[in-house]
Amino acid sequence: MLNIIDINHHALELLKTGKSNARATHLPMESDGLISIINNEAKYDSGAPIPFLPFTRLNSDKERAACLEEMEKVVASGQFTSGDFITRLEKRLAASYRATACIATSSGTDALKIALKAIGVGAGDEVIVPPNSFAATENAIFSIGAKPVYANIDASFNLNPTEIPRLVTPRTKAILAVCLYGSVRNMSAISQEARHHELRVIIDAAQCFGIPDIINYGDVVTLSFNPFKNIGGFGKAGALLTCSSAIAKRARQFSYHGFCEGKKNVKAQNWGFNSRMDNIQAATLLAKLTFFALNALKRSYLAYRYINKLALLEHRGFITLPIEQAANTWHLFPIRVNAGKRDELIRFAKIMNIEFDIYYPILGYDGANEFALTYQDKISFATSRSIHATVLHIPLHNHMSLAEQDRIVGVINQFFQ
Repeated sequence: MLNIIDINHHALELLKTGKSNARATHLPMESDGLISIINNEAKYDSGAPIPFLPFTRLNSDKERAACLEEMEKVVASGQFTSGDFITRLEKRLAASYRATACIATSSGTDALKIALKAIGVGAGDEVIVPPNSFAATENAIFSIGAKPVYANIDASFNLNPTEIPRLVTPRTKAILAVCLYGSVRNMSAISQEARHHELRVIIDAAQCFGIPDIINYGDVVTLSFNPFKNIGGFGKAGALLTCSSAIAKRARQFSYHGFCEGKKNVKAQNWGFNSRMDNIQAATLLAKLTFFALNALKRSYLAYRYINKLALLEHRGFITLPIEQAANTWHLFPIRVNAGKRDELIRFAKIMNIEFDIYYPILGYDGANEFALTYQDKISFATSRSIHATVLHIPLHNHMSLAEQDRIVGVINQFFQ
């Protein structure tokens, strides 16, 4: 599996010069070839409304055909739950991330729950977490009886490592850092702070698949293969990766009813989840992995094209573009809309038949649930609130066309005229 950082470099070369010197990538070497692939696979109906993420275009025709071929093998075998495809996928992912072990799970959320249990987090423990992630991040903590403790984010949208010292208490057990929108910014510094305070680190890498070095910054890395991710299955699926054999052993036990590995119905833990990935999802993902590098290149090329075409608006102070532009998988493309114009831009785009979105609209401590309503430290989050109040996401997905992107850019420019 190619490193996304290398793919980003390749995409930037193609955009700037039309050619690339990365001969060993087996990816298009000239921009004309890549543009042809983008347009041929996009299947965009010119002039039609542009949804944020069109469900009917999650997979190309070639991807569908490859996945169906592998799924037929599972159907013929009758091995729908356990099976060889799971083992093959785990070995493939472990090798790609240079991890000791990979445990394939039934969802990214379950991967987080298992990771927390495997590193020893339990009832009453505290876990430092950013407030702006998807609910699954904090829900995994709640589900095992622990307590999320929110930390401010910085302009990268990721947890600010300087927040950690003020939040550590005798009950703090771990940091659950999130590579939000695809950026791995701050993960090294978070790891250093964690070591200083003798804390475990889980990295929720659900949105940044394809940056293997992330394994160096956490005790466990968790992945999601939700259909809407950069690489997604045909249903819910996830995985966790670790370089610790002890954590891997506990994770496998917790992932399947607490059983000893390879000994069904013999319990090593008091309890466990029923959270193993199904064989049919593993088969689908193995097929999808063969398309990953090309899809990542397309996504990266489109992201840098956005940056190029929106640079003038940033220069004029209307918007702020993502600050992490190298170590980024571009799962989402966030911009910050300045001068309180975000919601107005969303409404304008809707009139122009283009859907923008906000991920995620409510910060963890601002929810309507009991925990959020009684959270004690809300006064400390002015920085997070100010950043979050400006963030907006514009469409970017594997099978997006240049024509769609040009329409989106045109509407944004028209709004700020």
